[in-house]
Amino acid sequence: MTFLLLLLALLLSFADQSLLSPLLNPLLLDFFGDASNVVPLGWVSFVFTLVMAVSTVASGILSDRGPRKRLLLAGCLLFGLASALTPLIPSGGAGYFLFFAGRALSGLGQGAVLPAVFSMVGDTAAPARRGAAFGLVSMSMLVGRMAGFLTAGTLAHTWRTAYFLAGAMGLLLALALRFAREPRRGAREEELRGALEAGAEYRFRIRRADVRYLRSVRSNVWLILNFVDVVPGAILIFLIFKFMKDDHNMEAGPVNFIVFLVMVFGALGALVFGRLGDALFRRDRRGRVLLALACNAVPIVCLVFFITADFRLPEGATLGRALAEPGVRVVLVSVVAAMFVNQGVNPNWYGTLTDINLPEHRATMVSLASVMDMLGNALGPLVASYIVLLRGMRAALWAALVVWALNIFLWLPVLRHVRRDLERRHNVLAGRAANPERTDAEPGG
Repeated sequence: MTFLLLLLALLLSFADQSLLSPLLNPLLLDFFGDASNVVPLGWVSFVFTLVMAVSTVASGILSDRGPRKRLLLAGCLLFGLASALTPLIPSGGAGYFLFFAGRALSGLGQGAVLPAVFSMVGDTAAPARRGAAFGLVSMSMLVGRMAGFLTAGTLAHTWRTAYFLAGAMGLLLALALRFAREPRRGAREEELRGALEAGAEYRFRIRRADVRYLRSVRSNVWLILNFVDVVPGAILIFLIFKFMKDDHNMEAGPVNFIVFLVMVFGALGALVFGRLGDALFRRDRRGRVLLALACNAVPIVCLVFFITADFRLPEGATLGRALAEPGVRVVLVSVVAAMFVNQGVNPNWYGTLTDINLPEHRATMVSLASVMDMLGNALGPLVASYIVLLRGMRAALWAALVVWALNIFLWLPVLRHVRRDLERRHNVLAGRAANPERTDAEPGG
């Protein structure tokens, strides 16, 4: 039950985050009477992301120092309340400022969700099953995004209702979380099982002195630098509608169908490759890293076909007419296959980050990695827009593939260091299990 509630928390958070993009025009018309200038909502998105980033780092540290359920509950209450009160926002300029403030408060609450959830998932799933567990986590985030897009698209004429529904669900989830049990920290680590079953309590919490130890875990540095991985995806999502219209004359309807299939198969890919990562990890402790590296490399080949496809649809072509075009089928298969395979990176990345870090460090490391991902999601579209201006649309897409290819090299140091980092964590936990009464030792001691 607790694991299900954790998945729902991520789903609702990502659904709420995804409402803004499909509602740009209704919001601009409601607040300003004109949809030509998107800058005011660009500032809403920027401040939301900035507040959420700061909240994520602070919440990651707090999650490693105290109860995580309380933090998660507070986050759900805050973003749920901010969204549920949206129907009270008036039209016009005053309404814009209230909406701006509400989104900032929502970002503050949502920043508390991610690190608390990932820390608790790490203590819910056994090491040999973490790939499958984080596959479900990745799926919940994708389903949340899809739910947000669909809800906003369906309720575009009454956008306040879309936010109210997301907020009401967040408040209901917060109520349900009151009855959830927080998993015991370190409870699923094999080294600690005997001591914990004998009545010991895992009382280690992150301290300032632990920063030195975290830096010495070499894989941490390279896993966090893997924020580069999100840049190509952010560019593709940012440009896909304009690229398909400008180069292939494809309307938004057929493109939405492709995006929908991408998300569905992406969710399936996270589940399939998460379980496969578990199987490989049981054979070789580098198995998850090897699989993540492969899932990063293969989609590059698929997307070459996506960029080089040559066709142009007649004006106003429907989905059926579009699918009759061979070039459209090439685009559809290539981009869906790329996302299916690439989503195998996420569960194995999260699983590796959890495996190499001590229980009291995991939320902090996830929060730092999440903030770096936010940076990648912000920089990708910005840089791509300038490349489009200077060199054209296809140049920006080729640039995305170059970044994607360079990201492969960031996995090679992880492959080199992961065994040593896993062994080091094992030795620290085994030493703590042998001396359960000692709680003041440094991780390296």
